[in-house]
Amino acid sequence: MSVTFILDASSLFYRSYHASKERPTFTKDGIPNAAVNLLRIMITRLTREYKPDFMIAACDSETPTFRSVLYPQYKAQRSKPEPFYTAQRDGFREVLWPMPIYQQNGYEADDIIGTLCERIRKDSEVVIVSGDKDMAQLVNEYSDRGERVQLLNTNIGKILNVRGVVEEYGVWPHQVTDYLALVGDVSDNVPGALGVGPLGALAILKQFRNVEEAVARSGEIECARWRHAVQDSKDLILLSKKLVTIDCAVPGI
Repeated sequence: MSVTFILDASSLFYRSYHASKERPTFTKDGIPNAAVNLLRIMITRLTREYKPDFMIAACDSETPTFRSVLYPQYKAQRSKPEPFYTAQRDGFREVLWPMPIYQQNGYEADDIIGTLCERIRKDSEVVIVSGDKDMAQLVNEYSDRGERVQLLNTNIGKILNVRGVVEEYGVWPHQVTDYLALVGDVSDNVPGALGVGPLGALAILKQFRNVEEAVARSGEIECARWRHAVQDSKDLILLSKKLVTIDCAVPGI
């Protein structure tokens, strides 16, 4: 079976920018290109090391997403793009050529990737290339059907299968949204439950199947601090799960 790499392109470019902003470089016309060059190097390394049969890029919407409508504070803490960042956007697109680029107004690259996984996993093994831990919810294996979706986590330089997700994050892929709903996500301004950190989240998810069950039976949570945190934050927990859950049915993809 063929192997398809799906790049979380907007996120990779954003990380490349911050990794290179202290060491700027420019084209002969004076246009900043350090982030573009770093992304080009990464894509070249991916191609040489893993030799995927196909590569696809997914990009964030340039318009507000359904998550911002659901929770206006979503990613609201992020500052406006800096001039050095916006000046490299054209180069960003050029680096991705000739791979297909998917983008849809109102949806993040995460949702595009989830939808593409659903579409192509029956015909090709899929490797998602991203440094975002929420992508781990898409990892799965259907050995009886020969289907597999894995995550190449660029932060640790390792490909994670289902077992790898458990070893790295302490939860199964289908629990990643519940875990993030409890601990929140500072980078995206997802609130989570105040007072429930990673240890608390793991303990709660060992006791309950998901956050819906934890909220409904919060009186049974053994640790008083975590119990009160869940009871006081139940609406935010359920909202957070909606925010971190990837939409795998984006129309038009």
